[in-house]
Order: sequence, then structure tokens, then C-alpha cells
Amino acid sequence: MKVLLYTPSYKRPYMLRQCMHDIKNQSYTDFTYSISIKYDKESEVSNYDILFDDILDERFIIHYMKDSTHHTNALSAIQHCPEPYDLYIKIDDDDIHKKDYVKTIVNYFQMHECDIISSEIHYQLNNYYFSTGKFRSLGGHFPNNTFLMPQTFAFNHKALQVLYTVADNGQPDDLLWRDAWSRHGLKDANVDNSKNIIWHIHGKNATVGNWFVPN
Repeated sequence: MKVLLYTPSYKRPYMLRQCMHDIKNQSYTDFTYSISIKYDKESEVSNYDILFDDILDERFIIHYMKDSTHHTNALSAIQHCPEPYDLYIKIDDDDIHKKDYVKTIVNYFQMHECDIISSEIHYQLNNYYFSTGKFRSLGGHFPNNTFLMPQTFAFNHKALQVLYTVADNGQPDDLLWRDAWSRHGLKDANVDNSKNIIWHIHGKNATVGNWFVPN
């Protein structure tokens, strides 16, 4: 099976480094990992490479691109590896992925007939406390925001072809894509991957502003 992991990342260099460590330490190792680093000005990323030079191997592909919408940013990370893959797995740069995260997704996809795989998250982490429970939120502060955000987010090549027909309206890719897939009748399944991921609450993460800038 050909597996592509992909991450669009915007001004989160130290979170991205930790994310890349998590992926390098996965128990499932037969994948390509496309990382699309976004910027407003090229000077913001001119010395990013020093963060990754002790992590990279032949599976990691990094490219840089001006920041755009969620939809365009995510597709750019995928399209940088244009050959067809059997499974595409979103890796958020601000989550903690335990060693069996990818393995669990691949095994589920191989055993079940589905086009899209998602799951809830059971552990949330922010700057102040660690919480357990079943959470599904998209941005904002826990526990008030309850918009759907599938924490495991993976899909096949058929689902990818649908994304090329999507009119970008600026919505988050998770919501925009799932709506398009539903309209095309694609089959959605839910894998129990909750023990393999810890989610940083988006409203509480420490997104980097200007400190990581070349001297």
C-alpha cells in the first residue's frame, strides 16, 4: 500500500519539529511525508532547515509556499507528491502522534471498505491543563466549541479526486471536504484511534508570531 502523510504548517516551527519526531518514530514506516511550510514573507522561513536537519530521511519531503486558504494549503502539500497513493493521512503540526497512530489507520483501511476515515479525540492538552473525554471541536476554547473536527483524517485516491472539484469558499478544509464527499456519496468510517493521539486545543496553542526570524 502506498501511503502519503501530509502537513501544511504556518508559523509553528517548534511544534512542527516535534510533529516530525513523532512521525519518524511511527511503528508503521512505509510512507512518504510531505510537509508544506507556509509563510507571508520568505525571510520568515529562510533558516527553518536547521530545525530539521537531524530528523530528515528519504521519506520526508519539505517545500515552502506562500500562505493561502486551508483548502489550498492542504492540497499543495498533497500535490507536491503527485503520484497516486492508496491512502492520504492528514498530520496536524500541533498534535502529538503516538507510535501506532499511522499503523492503526492503515490497518483499518486495509480491513474495511471505505473512502474516508475519521475518529474522535479523547485527550486534550493546552498550556494550563490536561483533560480526558470525548471531544470534537474546531478551534476555540474547550469545552464551549463543538464544531466537528475529525481528529483522525484519512482518505483514498477516489476522495482526493473529489477535492479537485471543490470550490474554495474559505471554510476549514475538514468541513469543506467532508461536505463535498457527502454530496458525492463516498463512504465514511470511524476508526478507534483515540489512544494514539493527543490534541492541542487550537485556541490555546502557542502559534509563533515573530520570534523565529533570521538575525
